[in-house]
Amino acid sequence: MKFRVFLRLLAQLLKLLAILLLVPGAVAAVYAETGGVIAFAATSLISLATGIALGRLSSEEEPGLREAFALVALGWIAVAFFGAFPYVFLGMSLIDGLFESMSAFTTTGSSVFTEINHLGYWKMNQTLADSSLVAEMQMQLVRMTGNSILLRMRSGPDDTIMGLLFWRSFAQWLGGMGIILLFVAILPRLGVAGRQLYRAEVPGPDKESIKPRIKQTARMLWMVYILLTLVEVALLLLAGMPPFDSFCHAFSSMATGGFSPRGLSIMAYNSWIIDAIIVLFCFLAGANFALHYRMITSDRKALISDTEFRAYALIILLATSIIILWGGLEGDIYQKIQLAGFQVVSILTTTGFATADFNQWTATARITLLLLMIIGACAGSTAGAIKVVRLILIFKSAYRELIRTLHPKAVQSVRLGDMVVKEEILRASNIFVSMYIIIFAIASLLLAMISYSDPKMDMESVLSAVATTLGNVGPGFGVVGPMFSFADIHPAGKMLDAPHIMHVDRQAGGGDRYGPLLARVLEKMNGIFGSSLNYVGEFRQRIWPLFLCASVVGSVHRGSPQRNRDIEFLRFKFTHNK
Repeated sequence: MKFRVFLRLLAQLLKLLAILLLVPGAVAAVYAETGGVIAFAATSLISLATGIALGRLSSEEEPGLREAFALVALGWIAVAFFGAFPYVFLGMSLIDGLFESMSAFTTTGSSVFTEINHLGYWKMNQTLADSSLVAEMQMQLVRMTGNSILLRMRSGPDDTIMGLLFWRSFAQWLGGMGIILLFVAILPRLGVAGRQLYRAEVPGPDKESIKPRIKQTARMLWMVYILLTLVEVALLLLAGMPPFDSFCHAFSSMATGGFSPRGLSIMAYNSWIIDAIIVLFCFLAGANFALHYRMITSDRKALISDTEFRAYALIILLATSIIILWGGLEGDIYQKIQLAGFQVVSILTTTGFATADFNQWTATARITLLLLMIIGACAGSTAGAIKVVRLILIFKSAYRELIRTLHPKAVQSVRLGDMVVKEEILRASNIFVSMYIIIFAIASLLLAMISYSDPKMDMESVLSAVATTLGNVGPGFGVVGPMFSFADIHPAGKMLDAPHIMHVDRQAGGGDRYGPLLARVLEKMNGIFGSSLNYVGEFRQRIWPLFLCASVVGSVHRGSPQRNRDIEFLRFKFTHNK
C-alpha cells in the first residue's frame, strides 16, 4: 500500500468531517448552548488541523485498490474517533463517548444516555457536565473576559444538550448511506479507487452501479436518500411533531439507526399518524436504494418485481401475524396491528425505534424479534444484519443439495428470478452467514464472561445485546431493552459490543495487541477461503477488532490481479430489473 497516498485520502475525509461538524454547532448556537458551540468548534478545528497535517505528509499520486480499502477500514475508525470528541468535551468518559459515536455512525442506535429532563429529552448528567472540559474552558473564558453570561448560557432549556442530540441523529444519517459514499460523491481525483470505495461501502452482495461513472452513482444514491429524508421531515411536521424532533427522527429512520432525542423514543408522541409515517420510511429505507432510483426514474415496478423485496415484505407480514396472535399484546385488533407492525419493521430494518416495552411481551414475540435482529432487511439498503437475499440464496442452495442427493446426476443451478447465481457468489454468501453466526457465538460467550459478576446480565440480555449490536439494531431485551440503555454494561463489555458496532458494512479501532496474530491467521484464511475474503468489507459495521485486521489484510488480497475476477456481484438482479 502507498501509505502517503492513503494519508491524502484520510486527510480529505477529516476535512470533510470538519465541515460537517459545523452543522450541529449551528444547532447548538440556535439553542444558546455555549458549551455545545465550543465543543463542536473545537472538534471541527482539531479535525481540520489533523487533516491539514496529514495532507502535508501525503503524496499526489492517484490512489489504487489497496489505498481505497484501507480508507474504508480505517477512515470509519477515524471518523468515529473524532466524532466522539463532542461527547467527551461535554462530560462523557472516553469509552462512553466512543461507544455513542460508533453507535451513531454505524447506525446501531445503542446508547449510554440515562437521564431525561421534564420535557422528555435526553440530557447529560449534571455532575459530569459541571466537571467537563467545556465547563473548564468556559471558566477560563470568564476569567479572561470577565463576562459571566458565558456560564449562564452553558446549556439549552433545562440542561438538555440539543446540539449534541442533533449530532447523534445527524451522524446516524451520514453513516446510513455512508460518509465514505459521500466522500466519493463530492471529492475529485479518486480514479479507480472511487469504484473500489463504492463496492466496499455499499452493504450487501449486490453492488452494481446505476450509472456508468461511480461518482454519478454515489450522487444519485445520495439524492434519493436526501429526497426521502426531506419528504419524511415534511410529513412529520404536518403530523404535529416539533421541527427539531422531525429532523432528528427523519435522520434516524432513513438511516435505520434509531436514535431519538426523546427518552421514550416514538412512544413520547402517542400518535398513530407519527407511528405510520415513521414505519413507512423505515420500510422504504430497508429496501434497495438502487431500486428506489429505478422506480423514480424509469421502472415503476422495480420494487415489486424484485425477489428479495417480495421476501422482505412477506417476512414482515409473517412476523407481525405471529406477534399479534401469540405476543400477548393488549388492546383491540387495530392497536395490536399498530404495535406489532411498528416493532417488526423497526427491528427487521435494524432501526430500533420503540412504541412499546417489548420486554413485557411473550417469549414467542421476543424470539421472533431476536430472529428479525439477525435477518435484517434488503441488500443495498441502510439496514444491517445478514440481509434477506443471503437467506434466499442459502435456502435455494440447500434445496439444490437435496435434489442432488436424490438425483446425483442432476445438473441444477441456483436462480434468483430468471437469472443464474454464480457459484462464487453462493460460496461467499454462505461463508458470510457462517462467519456471522460464529462471531455471534464467540461474542456472546465473551460478553457472558465479562459480565459474570452482574446478576442482571442473564442469558436473554447477553444474547440480545450481541445480536442488537452485531446487526446494528439498538435495543435488546432485559437490561438492554427499550426502556434501558447500555450505560450499566461493564466497560470491557461496551468495547466488545462497540460496534460490533464498528465499521471494521460500518466501524472502533483497537485490537492492536492482537493485530499481528490475527494478521497471520487471516493470511492462512486467505489461502483457505480465497476470493471469499473479497466480501469481508460487508462485516465492517459489525465485527469490531477482529475484522479491522481482516479488512486491512483483505485489502492487500483484493489488490492482486488474479483476484480481480472475483469481484463479481449480483449483476443479474439489476439486469433483470432494467
